[in-house]
Amino acid sequence: MKSRWLAYLFLVVALSFVLACKGEGGGETDSEFLEVVGTGPADGAEDIQVDIAIGFRVGDPINPDTLTEETFFVTDPDGNVLPATVDVFNQDGQDPELTDTAGRLILDEPMEVLTDYTVTITTGLQSMGGKQLEEEFLWSFRTIDAAWGETEWIEPQGLGNSAGVAIGVADDLSAIAVWRFTEDGVGDSILANRYTRSELWGNAAPIESGAATLTEPQLAVDGAGNGFAVWTRIPSASPDRNIYTARYDAESGAWSAAELLQNGDVTRAREPSVAADPNGNAVAVWIQEDEVTGREVIRAIRYEPASGWGDSESIAAPETFTAAARTAVGIDDEGRAIAVWDPPTGVAGAGARLLMASRYQPGIGWLEPVSVKSDETSSADNFALDVGANGDAFLVWEQNDGGEESPRDDVWASRFSGGTWGDPVRIDDYDDGDKSVPDVAVDGSGAAYVVWAQSDPDFVNIWGARYVDAWANPELVEPPNEDPSLDSDAETPKVEVNRGGNAFAVWRQEADQQNSIWSNRIDPGTGWLTAEVVEDVPGNANRPTVVVDEGRHAHAVWQHSVSGGGISIRTNRFE
Repeated sequence: MKSRWLAYLFLVVALSFVLACKGEGGGETDSEFLEVVGTGPADGAEDIQVDIAIGFRVGDPINPDTLTEETFFVTDPDGNVLPATVDVFNQDGQDPELTDTAGRLILDEPMEVLTDYTVTITTGLQSMGGKQLEEEFLWSFRTIDAAWGETEWIEPQGLGNSAGVAIGVADDLSAIAVWRFTEDGVGDSILANRYTRSELWGNAAPIESGAATLTEPQLAVDGAGNGFAVWTRIPSASPDRNIYTARYDAESGAWSAAELLQNGDVTRAREPSVAADPNGNAVAVWIQEDEVTGREVIRAIRYEPASGWGDSESIAAPETFTAAARTAVGIDDEGRAIAVWDPPTGVAGAGARLLMASRYQPGIGWLEPVSVKSDETSSADNFALDVGANGDAFLVWEQNDGGEESPRDDVWASRFSGGTWGDPVRIDDYDDGDKSVPDVAVDGSGAAYVVWAQSDPDFVNIWGARYVDAWANPELVEPPNEDPSLDSDAETPKVEVNRGGNAFAVWRQEADQQNSIWSNRIDPGTGWLTAEVVEDVPGNANRPTVVVDEGRHAHAVWQHSVSGGGISIRTNRFE
């Protein structure tokens, strides 16, 4: 992938050319004061790259001792000075009369997108002859919006089949991805790769390999960039299945050896989930067969930086033999966790599915499970959970309306706030088609963003709803194409948001008889913008997911068919 970081030197050269064209040059002029005769970017300019050099030209040669970070600097909208280095810049081959008349500023880090910046040259700047500006010289510009870049593979292609990719981001804007890889005649592996702003994506490497079946891994990343991967391991020719884990240590840059996560009663287990808070605490939950009764129970375990993984414990013992189809867990910035599962009303998984939740309070432990959705006349399916930084959480799911002639799946939600779950509410408003696979993300203020696939009269489209103080009316995230012949079904949406309220949705959409990956986004104070293609190279793309860091950069990852056979993991990033 071509990075804007890699284009930096070209931007520096381009800037100096603009300044040279605007300069007047020569020796000391007759003017009483030092005069600014050109700037780059120009005053009032828009769509400026976030990593461009900033410069100016004056009419007389600059005294380099007076060109410092105190006399030439850039400030953000809050008045903060951006760390940078400054120097007198001369371009190769320029007019000799322009020598030493240009000042250049190179920022330590890229600027934010869609942001107004002010550049200041103070009266402390002097020419070689001692001239000063009559007064401070200021100009401003606005940076460009971010954009999706070029797609790339994050693992070698053509060796086998990859699936089930999960990704997380850290406060330092790094990212980790993990996925399952299957190679014929070799078996399964759990692979991982890491992204940093300086080195981009590295080389994929195995966390665990062997002849066992390794099901889709789950991943959580804490604020420092430490990663927690969990997965189910099924030994060959064995009825056993257990939960395994490995931890990425950001300081050493290495994964720990894979280890059994279960302790105490180590019986058959499945469906793990994991979450981590910014301070390095993590929690994992899964479904496990009780050693005495044979019934499946919900178990949980916590990780603390000082002591590692603790003892696992049962947090729920359902009345039915089959506890749930799935689990989910989330955690807030204070280490308070919420676990959710979907037990059936009947034995052996039969009957309508309910939704149960338990909360972990630091210093207290897991609280008694409560029912979020208890109506037994309809089933809750494909639920999704997210817990915001402030502790507010949202649970969304598909729920059948119970109609006998034309049953329909709708999107329902419940909000956790102030220590309790609210009554479930339907958040879509469409009665003429099914809705499926809803997903939810919660920002730092507790606002929620939900997306789902909706069967409209002609196609399946992506819809969304937002909760701030109440649920807003649903809106199209992926509007139908103006030319119906170019429209197609859109499915399997995912949504993620950072603390600041920058939300991204991704989904799979058919085009030219193959599946592509699309995206749309919301910035604070806006609605959904324009849907755009993230990836459309040959080969089917499926099962996308997305994360957003605090710098408003997004990573989309998905599994993609490789020319000649096989499936590998592909990615694109928004920056």
